[in-house]
Amino acid sequence: MIANILFVLYHDFTSNSAPHVHAISEELSSLGYECQIAVPQNSESIAGLGPCAAKAVDFADVKTRGLVYSNGRGPDIIHAWTPREVVRQFCESVRARYGSRLFIHLEDNELHILAGNLGKPLSDILALSRADLDRLIPLPFSHPIRATEFLRSATGVTVIIDKLREFVPAGLPTLELWPSASRSLFKPRPQSASERKFYGIPNNSTVLVYTGNTHGANAPEMRSLYLAVAILNREGHSATLVRAGRDFCSFLGPDETWARRHSIELGITPHHDIPRLLALADVLVQPGKPGEFNDYRFPSKLPEFLSVGRPVVLPHSNIARYMTHGEHGYIVSNLNAVAIADAVRTIMEDRDLYNRLAAGSIRFFESHLNWAVSARKLSDFYQSAAQPAEVPALMPAPIPLSRHAAHLHD
Repeated sequence: MIANILFVLYHDFTSNSAPHVHAISEELSSLGYECQIAVPQNSESIAGLGPCAAKAVDFADVKTRGLVYSNGRGPDIIHAWTPREVVRQFCESVRARYGSRLFIHLEDNELHILAGNLGKPLSDILALSRADLDRLIPLPFSHPIRATEFLRSATGVTVIIDKLREFVPAGLPTLELWPSASRSLFKPRPQSASERKFYGIPNNSTVLVYTGNTHGANAPEMRSLYLAVAILNREGHSATLVRAGRDFCSFLGPDETWARRHSIELGITPHHDIPRLLALADVLVQPGKPGEFNDYRFPSKLPEFLSVGRPVVLPHSNIARYMTHGEHGYIVSNLNAVAIADAVRTIMEDRDLYNRLAAGSIRFFESHLNWAVSARKLSDFYQSAAQPAEVPALMPAPIPLSRHAAHLHD
């Protein structure tokens, strides 16, 4: 019987994936599992997510002290949160020590992200030898060959959206695992005039709130969000962007004053404070367009957006493929700056549409996004996929992602 679970994150608990791992570990703990969560460093950052039944540990501490659960055993299962090198290398060492079964979670088109951050065509990267790739690939990204071998050695794979099944080696058990948001934190809240005043938001301003980081893969989309706010203000519709998150790259140009003039930059914000920020919003926007980046992900902030009773504007990609335009969200094929500005104006000028979208977002959340349901599915998946069998040997194989040589994220 599986009892001990080790989740392995690619970054500390300020990452976009951390609330997902935290929430699923909480639900699994309520089902009788004992969970630990390993991060490369800064395990104390788990405090920003609130109370947690799981123990947080740093990679270095695991390597020196090992892992011990209350039943005296090590981890029965390692659940690697992405196949990125920093995760893969750690998981391989832990698996060799404890003989744990391996599950891997996919939440992005990893090779598209790699190519974007290296600034090289994916076809050029895939043409390199293993030795050249070993020298080239930084730890925070997936190695085209080693990630494939890592996946082939797994007992099972979880995917955040069904499109990612394309990257799962044939024959491996696979589970689609939709994220959610904590209902104890994220719920409909009225706007507060005193909160708006505290942040210096003009009384007549339409407020957009975005709670996420900027990195190489989403930089153009983030620029479009800031540009949309600038367009609205230039055209006489007062708008303010309240932004929580970090910028890992420059994306607004050499002179950022045009963009920052209408934004309130809060930087890293504890996760338990995010609901208060979302309550400031009139409209919530997830910028982007269909393609090699957005089709293969489920933006971590979307469940939180949908849960708080505000109209949500999003591109016709990933989760929007399961939603109805004008009912669950305001869905646009290519949500660029002009489209964002047009959508915000349309929603704010039509009260019936506004109320319908606000109610529809909550209805979609409550019907489709539930951590308890996801955890029960994951528990069943662990038990059924991890029947007695030898761990598959690591073996070189053709790269199944090569058909995406045109391209591969929060």
